[in-house]
Amino acid sequence: MPVFQLLLYFISYGSKSKKRANWRQKKLFNVANYFYLNFWIQRVNDNDLSKELYKKYSSVHRRKVRVWQMICVLSHYVEEDIVEEVTSTVHTCLYRNNLPAVRQYLETFAILIYLKFPTLAEAQLVPIFHDHGMRQQALSSYVFIAANVILHSGELVVQRNHLNQLLPPIISFLTSHHHSLRSFTQLLVHTVFSKLWHILQLESSENPSIERRCFQDLKKYLAENTDCARLRVSIEGFLDVFDPDISGTPPGIFTARIESSGFECVPVSVLERVNNFLNDVREELRHSMIKDSATIKNEGLAVSKHEEGTEEKIVASQDFQKKIIPHRDSEQAASSNGAVMGNNDISRLLFEMEEDDDTFNLAVESRKEAAETVRQSRQDLIVVASLVERIPNLAGLTRTCEIFRAGGLAVGDMGVVQDKQFRLISVTAEKWVPMVEVPAESVRAFLQRKRAEGYTVVGLEQTANSVALDEFVFPAKTVVVLGREKEGIPVDIIQEAVDVCVEIPQLGVVRSLNVHVSAAIAIWDYTRQQRSRSSSSSR
Repeated sequence: MPVFQLLLYFISYGSKSKKRANWRQKKLFNVANYFYLNFWIQRVNDNDLSKELYKKYSSVHRRKVRVWQMICVLSHYVEEDIVEEVTSTVHTCLYRNNLPAVRQYLETFAILIYLKFPTLAEAQLVPIFHDHGMRQQALSSYVFIAANVILHSGELVVQRNHLNQLLPPIISFLTSHHHSLRSFTQLLVHTVFSKLWHILQLESSENPSIERRCFQDLKKYLAENTDCARLRVSIEGFLDVFDPDISGTPPGIFTARIESSGFECVPVSVLERVNNFLNDVREELRHSMIKDSATIKNEGLAVSKHEEGTEEKIVASQDFQKKIIPHRDSEQAASSNGAVMGNNDISRLLFEMEEDDDTFNLAVESRKEAAETVRQSRQDLIVVASLVERIPNLAGLTRTCEIFRAGGLAVGDMGVVQDKQFRLISVTAEKWVPMVEVPAESVRAFLQRKRAEGYTVVGLEQTANSVALDEFVFPAKTVVVLGREKEGIPVDIIQEAVDVCVEIPQLGVVRSLNVHVSAAIAIWDYTRQQRSRSSSSSR
């Protein structure tokens, strides 16, 4: 039985006796443990959560933080039968490189586990401290974990045992060559000495041991040294506010922590304004689509007319044919009884919203029909940009082809339409203009096939026999070939697959147009000529 079904079963299962209630509670915790362990394994093995290189405030960073926040809240579900596997996974995650905003939740979770299972702290942390090949970043986390386990142990016997086992290996890191580890250890050791020095008072003789004298001098140095004092001012506040009883709860997790000021994109107060804005935009969109659909249909497109049923077509600029609303009769009946969800005004508002939605849906359908007509009424112009490599040029070409209703655009790799930079420039043009993938090595064969279909292949290139653009007359069925940035169209394609080369007259000194700009000029000249012919034939 799936985990969620088990949870629902045990939660909803009625208890008729105390014995049955205890059985249900025990089973529920077992299922929760199982769910938690599976969730843990899946999250740790996730491709994003295992990444060590990611940018601050990126989607990976935010996902890591959210997942570890949730894991900390669920920490109380870890029981003895799964704790070994869980802590093994914790060590794997702590060893990875992570930003401080993520690592703080890893450390919090580890502290909570070791406080719940104190015998594991010595068994697992001491060998780690004796591993002198451990990463410095991971060691800093383990020192922080060990110090908090010592400070927040509940029983005096356990706390004294942690001091004897964990403090000596931590002291050795005061000599580390790694500045951050050494400084962090100084801060933590000073905190332990300040709060637990009374436990370390093992001797009261007039001749204390060398160990005691070393600790006394070390405590005095850490307390009085100027650099150590300056370090405490900048960092110690975070240690003082750490409370294991609160840190594993939602209020403790979702509170101001390291680098939290810029983590949330916007303040919560903005959400209400965003919601109001979306409602206003939706209303504006409803009215604009009603107007735009009429404009699209009147752009001179060749709309196919059917002999039958033309009277039933919806005219966007006039009234809409409304669907039959089955709730109308029920509304009247409910109104006569005076009991529609306990409030007639609410019921009437809901019916009005349904009517508005019907009108909106009809406008959308009308716009879809007009948009499909636009798709089918494109010019017989195909632009071949398979040799163009730069994404901004390809995105600009896509946008230009859509603006002038080119019949198609060939690119070397259709995967480019998924690129964020492409989408930013194309502004959804790729959703409208027909696009086809023609790899660079297949361009010649593609052009030869189009020539066989009656297209004239025009190469936009400066050659010995090229024709000036202002002197060239574009045939109705034209394929415009664009060359590579800087290199232009390869010679073999010009000689074997191009009917004529056209060049744009250039009057300046540089005499080098961007490939997208050149294509836009040629596409506009083709469109201008076709419009002139259409205008002349209609007179």
